[in-house]
Amino acid sequence: MMDNYIKMRCIYDIMTYINFVKKEVAALFEEEQIEGTVEEVIYENESTGYRVFVLDCDGDRVVAVGTCVSIFVGELVNAVGNWADHATYGRQFVCTEIDKSFPGELEGITKFLISGAVKGIGPATARKIVEYFGEDSFDILEHEPMMLTQIKGITKERAQKLSDAFRETVGTREILMSLHEMGIAPAFAVKVAREYGSLAPKIIQENPYRLWDDIEGFSFQNADNLALSSGIKEADELRVGYCVKYILTHNLQNGHCFLPKEKLIPLGAQYVGVSEEEVEIAIENMCERHQLESAMIHNREAVYLPKYYRAETRSAEKLKLMLQFGKQEIRNVEDRIKKSQNNLGIFYDYPQEQAVRCAVENRVMVLTGGPGTGKTTTLRGMIALFEALNYRIELCAPTGRAAKRMTQVCDRKAQTIHRLLEVQTGSGAFTHNSANPLKCDVLIVDEMSMVDSLLFEALLEALPLGCRLIMVGDADQLPSVGAGNVLADLVMSGIIPTVSLTKIFRQAKSSAIIRTAHEINNGERPELQSGGDLFFISKKTPQGTLEAAVEMIVNRIPRRYGVDVMDGLQVIVPTRKTLTGTINLNSVIRDRVNPAQADVKTVAFRDQIFREGDKVMQIRNNYDLPVLTSEGKDEAGVFNGDIGIITEINHRDKKLKIQFDDRLATYGFEQLDELEPAYAITVHKSQGSEFEAVVLVLGEMTPLLQYRNLLYTAVTRAKQLLVIVGSRQVVDHMVANNKHTNRYSGLRYLLQ
Repeated sequence: MMDNYIKMRCIYDIMTYINFVKKEVAALFEEEQIEGTVEEVIYENESTGYRVFVLDCDGDRVVAVGTCVSIFVGELVNAVGNWADHATYGRQFVCTEIDKSFPGELEGITKFLISGAVKGIGPATARKIVEYFGEDSFDILEHEPMMLTQIKGITKERAQKLSDAFRETVGTREILMSLHEMGIAPAFAVKVAREYGSLAPKIIQENPYRLWDDIEGFSFQNADNLALSSGIKEADELRVGYCVKYILTHNLQNGHCFLPKEKLIPLGAQYVGVSEEEVEIAIENMCERHQLESAMIHNREAVYLPKYYRAETRSAEKLKLMLQFGKQEIRNVEDRIKKSQNNLGIFYDYPQEQAVRCAVENRVMVLTGGPGTGKTTTLRGMIALFEALNYRIELCAPTGRAAKRMTQVCDRKAQTIHRLLEVQTGSGAFTHNSANPLKCDVLIVDEMSMVDSLLFEALLEALPLGCRLIMVGDADQLPSVGAGNVLADLVMSGIIPTVSLTKIFRQAKSSAIIRTAHEINNGERPELQSGGDLFFISKKTPQGTLEAAVEMIVNRIPRRYGVDVMDGLQVIVPTRKTLTGTINLNSVIRDRVNPAQADVKTVAFRDQIFREGDKVMQIRNNYDLPVLTSEGKDEAGVFNGDIGIITEINHRDKKLKIQFDDRLATYGFEQLDELEPAYAITVHKSQGSEFEAVVLVLGEMTPLLQYRNLLYTAVTRAKQLLVIVGSRQVVDHMVANNKHTNRYSGLRYLLQ
């Protein structure tokens, strides 16, 4: 087997001939060919592979632009393309094809090693290696690393590390080139090489669908196209099976834990282009191999992805086990409740007292209610009573913002569910589980409407069997972003003890925000009279809505109330698209509050430009991201829905820093697909958060988003100020439409 370096030299000789042929062919199509050594890399976009670099072409300095998987100073480049005049950057060679090879001349070898292409070899070490070994430097690094110890300062240990790093560079480069030839985009080629190493081409040839399974962001359509182009037949059971998995996975985004088999089969047949019988056979075979799971849910056969089947069945089993403990007799409950009221200086009405009693007497319960109905007061009473009994209490919520608010209103430390369960770096698994349960007697979870099936399973698994579980939330809000309908299923099951608070207390009645929220929830046409803490600005056209909203966001609210879109004010919109959707609003608002400036750094990623000072949101859980707390502690993990400000963009290190409240997170440029602008966010993304001021933009949107509990959820995000900008007709239509999100989830029926 040829060694890598010798192989590369042979390839270089072959490529010389091929390039000669290409040059002749290019001439026929009026394209030109240039050859040169990379002198400088001016710009790189790792997500697209687009690069701007300078070539030394026999003494002429040529600026070239094009797409390739990687490029280093000192490499030899042979490119085909055309000349173009750029308005800003002048004459450039636009490459349609780029071939690269390792340098063979002494000067090129030096430049390559100095460039930092090989980890651990800086400029000084590079010069020493080349001075000592000349054109044999690459050969020594790859095959005879111990000879490097002849250079003063290089120990045996360091020599081996340098050799390993060089071989990794050579190997990675070969893998990336192979993946590029297979049609895999540069951004994904890097991820694939990291995931599979040298086996990447073989794995992909055997099963291209693994790219969709294993590589974050790799679309199923791309994997399917790759499979078909590699010779996999349309009706191949591998393809049919993966298409079924894709349909189930895609429907997780709609909140479905499963799909009924009678719906899944025709969907699969239509998508794949095969008969329903072939799809049914594939499903049955996958269920036998436990690649899918089936169960009878409410008299229909449900087909699950395995982890969602486990989540719902295990959650039901654990809850039923907890319920078997029944009521626990605690002496003098009445006296204890009265004492806690006196200590807190409050008086419970009957439903609140019943809720406290229910929490004391049962192992598991649900407390629901809308804004202003006394959930916080009731919660504080529960905590006081349990503390008087010397019970160990833990408070948690799904998001950082919800946990922070819980800490403030309960005057006790609350944390995210992920922090409570101690999520592990790398795997995303939790430290606390059935083998290592939490050490608490009472666990109180707020904002339960946001908890999805997988997170609920993990939480239940970590509970000691004798622990009490108190779940608090508003059952009329939108369900979780993740799959499942946990809170609604618990309430509708009729099995879990539940107390619903409905009375609006006197002090809350003075808030127009709270009154409007309850009017909406009751299906009543809200007054929307401007004044106090709520203002309605009626606009009939999308353009008028956009202009009025931007004026409120950028000028009027900051001047009058002292909050702005960077701190305290949040723009919330039902939809992403259209003129008044989050995509356009984010662009317009940013241009007003954080415009482009010469001294402000930016970085491009796919179709998005990130700028220092931008307000951004994390859109998926990342358990490994390095984080520095305000106390100077090193942590890991940033979670879906966290909002922060970009404080620094470092092009040299390809790093970006974001301040999330009291935590500073560091991102590599390749991780920027985890971020999106957050000047304006969707109602779904706002779940679990409260903001001092909210501008709710109700402009142009699809009728599918015009329903009651979406509007109710949006309105209840505002604490001190709510400004609604848009059409009165849209408001009325949303209030009248009491469509509830229909989700296929089995927890309710598994409990029954």
